[in-house]
Amino acid sequence: MTCHPAAYYRDALADMLLSSTGPMDCVISSVSADSRQLQPGALFCAIKGEKADGHDFIPAALTAGATAIMLERPCALPPDIVSFQVKEPYRAMAVLAEAAAGCPGHALRIVGITGTNGKTTSAYLLRDIFRQASYRPAMIGTVVYDLGDGNTRNADRTTPTPFELQDLFTKIKRAGADPVVVEISSHALAQHRLGTAACAATLFTNLTRDHLDYHHDFEQYYQAKKILFTTGRKPDTPIIINTDDPYGRRLATELDDKDALLTYSLHQAAQAKLQVENVVLAPEGSSFCICGSDIAGVWRLRTPLPGLFNVYNAAGAAILAKAMGVPLDVITRALANCHGAPGRMQRVKDITRCAVFIDYAHTDDALANALATLRALRPKRLTVVFGCGGNRDRSKRPQMGKVANDCADRIVVTSDNPRGEPPQDIIDQILAGITNHEKVRAICDRREAIFQALDDAAPGDVVLIAGKGHEDYQEIMGVKHPFSDIAVAQDWAAQNQPQ
Repeated sequence: MTCHPAAYYRDALADMLLSSTGPMDCVISSVSADSRQLQPGALFCAIKGEKADGHDFIPAALTAGATAIMLERPCALPPDIVSFQVKEPYRAMAVLAEAAAGCPGHALRIVGITGTNGKTTSAYLLRDIFRQASYRPAMIGTVVYDLGDGNTRNADRTTPTPFELQDLFTKIKRAGADPVVVEISSHALAQHRLGTAACAATLFTNLTRDHLDYHHDFEQYYQAKKILFTTGRKPDTPIIINTDDPYGRRLATELDDKDALLTYSLHQAAQAKLQVENVVLAPEGSSFCICGSDIAGVWRLRTPLPGLFNVYNAAGAAILAKAMGVPLDVITRALANCHGAPGRMQRVKDITRCAVFIDYAHTDDALANALATLRALRPKRLTVVFGCGGNRDRSKRPQMGKVANDCADRIVVTSDNPRGEPPQDIIDQILAGITNHEKVRAICDRREAIFQALDDAAPGDVVLIAGKGHEDYQEIMGVKHPFSDIAVAQDWAAQNQPQ
């Protein structure tokens, strides 16, 4: 990280700066929002968060050697300390992190994907397509951070913090990877974590109930998503929108750049530029055609990924890739040979007595889609094992219970990541949405719940273990304990099936 004078950061803040004090020729060594990790000469970003107020840590930052402070409200500081009082503190912090790194995102072709469900699978499909096209794509998302040079690591969150993101962008730029597929969460958009980097193509999957604990209401949630398609993209770059989703239709009507829009629909929506037709769903995958006045001829595509929701994911990825110049034959080959994302409708092959699937479905809409996909396999009985995360949107808990009640034959309600909440309280809120009490069991211990569901399964049954997908931990009272739904199912297989 290159050292810069305070004036450099003052200028970067631009319209977010309310006031500045102190010596602007002071050299700043780095930027951080963690007072415990400050280097001498650093700029400390003090932000009032949900759990802690960064202003309370200004004394610790000064003790650690900070020479500059970004803050939201006036604070008494020594005269030799630079201060930047700002509005929109999250955006200001992201811009400072970006400026400290030298704005690496400006040199990258970023493909931004947002929506409640489908981001991760869409990202994996796009990475497969770009690889098939002989590009060297990078990917930043819920499961892994792939730098495009063979180096990957498990992701901490869907979209990293501004500081992590700039570090990843720097490494991706150095590796020469292109393009960069990024899952962009509503939190990241509301907090402007990408700074001033703008996307070269954008995809909207859908918008359903989630994260209302953070956004408070659906309108705020939608407005956060909308940022990607207004200030979050470069002008005249492709915008791909699923207009079967009501918020997708609204987004398409509200955006000014109509020429950049490529809308698609499976239901013959009149306003969609592209129609997805002749959809054939089967246990071994799906096939479909894309046609419309904006393209020549008919695209015939197939994918081994099951379910109608994966037709939406594959269609969106194909349309975006084509809009970025990838030849149709390359897209066709990539989709036909894709493997999808870990923990997304992933079958546990070790179990042969019944069909067992692991899926990340953690919203009522995603759970309904997953169960509908598995119901199409015509099981004798369809069992679902699921819970809801603690310290997150409570309103979806009875809704997910209702989906399970309506769509599954047998239900095992258990813990997900209870975090700081009592697990039984979460379970009780889920049970409030279930009316058929004869087909439900509540088992707090997730491992025990999975084992019980598999013990009860008979040949011809299908079991869905939902909510955690690829995750390899379970968070309880602030501690992440090693835990994997896939590993637990494999443990059951090792103990209960002939080897």
